[in-house]
Amino acid sequence: MRLEQEIIDHALKLGFATTGIAKAGPSETMEIFNKWIASGNSAGMNYLSRNLDLRADPRNAVPGIKSVIVTAARYPANKQPGKGFSCFARNTDYHTVITTKLTKLAEFIAGKTPATITRACVDSFPILEREWAIRAGIGWRGKQGQIVNPSHGCCILLGILLTDAELSPSGQIAQQCGNCALCVKACPTGAIQSDGTIDARKCLSYLTIEHKEDIPSDIQPLMGEALFGCDFCTAVCPKNPENDTNIMPELRGKEMPDPDQCLAMTQEQFKTRFKNTAVFRTGLVRMQRNAKIAIHNKRACR
Repeated sequence: MRLEQEIIDHALKLGFATTGIAKAGPSETMEIFNKWIASGNSAGMNYLSRNLDLRADPRNAVPGIKSVIVTAARYPANKQPGKGFSCFARNTDYHTVITTKLTKLAEFIAGKTPATITRACVDSFPILEREWAIRAGIGWRGKQGQIVNPSHGCCILLGILLTDAELSPSGQIAQQCGNCALCVKACPTGAIQSDGTIDARKCLSYLTIEHKEDIPSDIQPLMGEALFGCDFCTAVCPKNPENDTNIMPELRGKEMPDPDQCLAMTQEQFKTRFKNTAVFRTGLVRMQRNAKIAIHNKRACR
């Protein structure tokens, strides 16, 4: 068995739904990324404009790497988008889960090759994750900007392992959205732009999770009962499978508090409930800001 297939098979054993490999090299989408930043579409995420030289080529960030291994962890599709917490946040923090598994994958590779350089990347590393997912054959960029896999849909979280192991790249997957535009139509605020990029200033995921100020008054009625993320554009994708096969066990949903329970939480209760989840970094103040809006919107619909 080829080493590449052994790596993919081992990643599957670790719980990843699919894995692919790309040859390290210069980014092919930096111009699009820079234009997106310059247009103000990144809203308050100022950190995205830093370390552009590292994003332009992962070899600038980790000298000596030759291959980019991309993994996809599947989480459940949201059956009630726009209500409560996004499905990826309803269990243990995915940053911790995926990083731990990538470390195990790196150990496996080290036992099979003379590789001495590995670097696990989950969100916080300056790399254009979606571009590398496409180049590694994980899927294509959907009209909502998310990576879509033909077998696992778009409810997937990406993890990247940079390595100096010389590996053969996987084949890429052609775009298969066709005339479907369900994701674009599902966005309640019109945040999805015609070029497949997102205007974060309108995106409920950004506004409920990252945005530190008050939610704009014209957006609040469109939030529904969202507390953390929304999932509208991912939930409607017809590529999402009906079954739960290959959902990473650590990412299966748990029961979450409703808006009234969130509003009644003390700081200590928030810490106890959310310490090891992706929700924790948003903080109690922002979560309760969202809860007040959710409660108001629910009452307005009666």
